[in-house]
Amino acid sequence: MTDEHTAPVVRLGAGEAWPELVRHIAAFARAQGLPTRDLLVLLPFAQHLALAEAAWAALPDAPWMPRFETTQTLARRSAPPLPPEAGAPSFDPLVDALAVSGALRERLPRATTDDPLRFDAIVRRVVETTHALAYARLALPEPGRSAWTKTARRELPAGGSAESMLAAFALSWSLRAGATPADALHASRPAARVALRLGAVDPAVAAWMASDASTPALWLDADVPLDDAAGWPAAERRLTTCRDFEDEAQRSAAQVLAHLARGEAPVALIALDRVLLRRVRALLDRQAVAIDDESGWMLSTTRAGAAVVALLRAAQPGASADDWLDAMTQGPAAAALGLHGFEAWLRRRGIASLARLEAEAIEARWQPLRQHWLDIARALRADDARPLGEWLQRLREALRRAGLLDLLAEDAAGAQVLDALRFEPGWPAPLAAIELDASAFAGWVRQVLESVAFRPSAAAEAQVVITPLARAALRPFAAVVCPGADAQHLGAPGSPSLLGEATARALGVPTDAQRRDAERRAFAQLLRVPRASFFVRHGEGSERVLPAAPLLELAWAAERAGQPLVAADDTRELRSTAAAPIGRPAPRAPALVPADVSATAYEAMRACPYRYFALRMLGLAQAEELDDAVDAREHGSWLHALLKDFHERRDPAQPGQDEAHLAAAAREAIAALVRDDEDFLPFELAFAAFAPRYLAWLREQEAAGWRVERHEWPLALDAVKLPGAARAMPAWRGRIDRVDAKTVPARGRRMRILDYKASAAAGLKTRVREPLEDTQLAFYAALLSATEGEPPGGLEAAYLALDTNKSPELVPHPQVEASGAALLEGLADDFERLADGATLPALGEARACEHCAARGLCRRDFWPVDEAAPR
Repeated sequence: MTDEHTAPVVRLGAGEAWPELVRHIAAFARAQGLPTRDLLVLLPFAQHLALAEAAWAALPDAPWMPRFETTQTLARRSAPPLPPEAGAPSFDPLVDALAVSGALRERLPRATTDDPLRFDAIVRRVVETTHALAYARLALPEPGRSAWTKTARRELPAGGSAESMLAAFALSWSLRAGATPADALHASRPAARVALRLGAVDPAVAAWMASDASTPALWLDADVPLDDAAGWPAAERRLTTCRDFEDEAQRSAAQVLAHLARGEAPVALIALDRVLLRRVRALLDRQAVAIDDESGWMLSTTRAGAAVVALLRAAQPGASADDWLDAMTQGPAAAALGLHGFEAWLRRRGIASLARLEAEAIEARWQPLRQHWLDIARALRADDARPLGEWLQRLREALRRAGLLDLLAEDAAGAQVLDALRFEPGWPAPLAAIELDASAFAGWVRQVLESVAFRPSAAAEAQVVITPLARAALRPFAAVVCPGADAQHLGAPGSPSLLGEATARALGVPTDAQRRDAERRAFAQLLRVPRASFFVRHGEGSERVLPAAPLLELAWAAERAGQPLVAADDTRELRSTAAAPIGRPAPRAPALVPADVSATAYEAMRACPYRYFALRMLGLAQAEELDDAVDAREHGSWLHALLKDFHERRDPAQPGQDEAHLAAAAREAIAALVRDDEDFLPFELAFAAFAPRYLAWLREQEAAGWRVERHEWPLALDAVKLPGAARAMPAWRGRIDRVDAKTVPARGRRMRILDYKASAAAGLKTRVREPLEDTQLAFYAALLSATEGEPPGGLEAAYLALDTNKSPELVPHPQVEASGAALLEGLADDFERLADGATLPALGEARACEHCAARGLCRRDFWPVDEAAPR
């Protein structure tokens, strides 16, 4: 590259830069004997143009103003740019990523299916390398481009590793690039040239400044020495280390508010950490601060972008019911068809997969909603690859059917989403013809939305300007607040390049070292601001976070100069709130006493009356999670179903068929759940090892005289009035997993209630250690005796532990008939007292509270300490 220092360099002082800058320009014109109107002055950013013009106008006896331009404004004022030739890079990252993707799919057909994420990363690296090479070549005047091309072909020979081949492909494609803003710059012929150096120097500007030795030229260098505090302007500078992410966000926002309260505006908020800045902005928005956000945030993080991605995710194979609900709640059409009620139905049924939702028999009232979804999904699904243009038409139709298309068009972020996807006027024909399968198209849409920033409209008179680090330089900010000044966000390594550092340097492509140096120079420009506050945090979760290298350099230079950086005052407003513990709730609800009761419900009431009141009587039960992972309850339901099926089809006279019947019952129980086989594979394999142990145990029971008599036996006892009771107790409802029977000589027929538990026996033994404390088996015993009569030989009950790592084990409930009778009396008494207005207190027992959905209602964590202590 041409050395930018071939022209004389004038270094600006540490004071206010713009008055000094225009004085040097005027002096340069006088020294050259040139009218100032013939000078072309190049500035780094468009935000600098008005500042330079205002400073020039303020000169005493200001001569004619020179042309203040940036490379972009100069190009726009020249002839309109020619459209890129067919097949040439467009310098639009999205367009070129699509072109590279299509080209690489032809050369690497397996890459897209073997590892789609890696393929996307390869596409990004090729596009970045292509653009970097094209800009480096086109930054030179026409005579130098041929020599550059020869050097590039020598430095990047084709062949060798995959990375070398990709770099050669990028070079070959970059050579087809045509016009850039540098062309207008090289075509200009001013009487004199002036350029402002501010951090990184545009290679095109450097080449232009050195391209014509006959034209007077002047460099104005505004860099600030970061390592020498003696060269810094006087200012207030502070460095604060925060505890964590939230502490950093709060203290940064509070510092901004403190500046504004003192009339120090506008404040520059430096955008280093996007996530942190979103949080800081949210805190400032609550205080109605007028903000101009020059950085923005990715369209994928806006509600509009999320709605499009959710729709595509729900249409993919293997989508969950939660994915579907997320997509359907984005638009109004599904809500009008009863989505809220259907969601409750889905959760009650435990339908977690979209495949099951689409295959399950559903009630007629939900059919329009499911058909509405199938109409949307049909547009977003295809068994083979389709052209991009067709996919975009399908997506547009799906958005229209979902009622989202008009909503997006009326929303600021939504309109930018539609523009980014280019529904109108569409993509160039060669790109629209690129074929993608459904998964690749969904990935491409995500990539588009993650590549385009949403920029909200600026406030009329912004108090705070959120700006990238480089654009903050030489702007009239009263203060700067720089959160996220850590090594993860400032001075971090760039994205992997297809070019090595030495090759990049030889070709004039910015290297990582040059990028870090430019970032360091831009950081040093913050020293010009009268008040600067830098914030870092100790860590990110369990990971330690270190301050950025430029920040450490600033701190060390200040320390050497005897002006160490101190922490900013914590300007957050502290509010003291007196502790106001609340007592245990103990409501009365005689009108809400239920008309029936189950074993599970009565056990819940015995554990905590308030929980029973909140979840059962008020009906505030927590919505079930729709999770594809097989949980303990679903595993237990599967065991219940397969054992019922096995015992119904089994012929005790033909024990040789037991293994086949049990295996078939397991497979059919999985099929009934409409799940992929792999979801249950670990449980199915464990059960295959458990099955012989179960059959051996079953034969032992049969040898002892027991025979399976009933499975999943529903029993009901209508409301009855016990002797001495003032009113009838509620009806009883229950379903007994299994009832066995045997005939005992001289004692007659005995019955045994079994309740399956997919758990180890140890916990069950603890459960029945105090017989009167165990509700479930006693409830079933009392219900069976009341509905079927007392068995002549007596009644037994036991839990059957079906721990698949061990043999089945019976855990008997001793004296279950006596426990059942006592439970019957207690239940009648409890419900009679509830109907009379007895309270339902929150007990606060540690075991009952550990996983309680009503804990937020009883406010156990806000009770007085002596009451809240676990007992």
